[in-house]
Amino acid sequence: MMHNVTLHDGALLAYHDLGSGPPLLLIHGFTGTARSHMGVLIDNLKHGYRVIAPDLRGYGASRPPNRTFPPDFYQRDAADMAELLDILQPGPVVVLGFSDGAESALVLAARRPDLVRGVVAWGVAGVMSQAMVEAVQDWLPVSEWDERRAAWREEIIELHGREQLEPMIEGWVRAAEAIVAAGGDICLREAPQIRCPTLLINGDGERNNLPEDVQRLAAAIPNCRLEFVANSGHSIQDDQPAVLIRLIRQFLTS
Repeated sequence: MMHNVTLHDGALLAYHDLGSGPPLLLIHGFTGTARSHMGVLIDNLKHGYRVIAPDLRGYGASRPPNRTFPPDFYQRDAADMAELLDILQPGPVVVLGFSDGAESALVLAARRPDLVRGVVAWGVAGVMSQAMVEAVQDWLPVSEWDERRAAWREEIIELHGREQLEPMIEGWVRAAEAIVAAGGDICLREAPQIRCPTLLINGDGERNNLPEDVQRLAAAIPNCRLEFVANSGHSIQDDQPAVLIRLIRQFLTS
């Protein structure tokens, strides 16, 4: 069962709230939901922690309205998470963010240090690279997706509805293009304002979040450690879940 809140602008936010103990906020990534991206972590960490795991606005159970991608969507998601925490009042949380959720987790930590006592972020770079934009432009047009993307297409339809398939993919691509055109910054400029302990984790097989970008991001955060996970791509929670859980639990207990 999920809980619901209505944000100040009328948007619905649905969230899991499980377990008890020190509070954690889990933020999923692009085209996912709390359960589809963070399910293995929710099930593991609810034993010993209070796990708050929303579907971001426009995704999954947090509809209507459907998802949109203005160029500042990372900042909008961070503001939504701040509002959720202001409503729930769990006390300062450790934020666990994946991919888009990782970028928003760092924005949240920079802008609302009163809400965040630690961050673990994976699949993150701090900037939108030209390499990323060139890779995602290959997603278009969605109408020409072949069997290589059949599983992804069906997952998006199942989680978010058929009507969201093309707008969601095209919206993200256009936002990425706009971010690069504006200089590429997502959270790198604000990174020095993050004062809480931070752990950045990327797979050694990441293709578009470039190693030099995440290394630069880690260097910009005052209290940060960077780990690369072997034999993993972007989705470490799928490729190396045991390693990710071990790193998260080590961070939480330290």
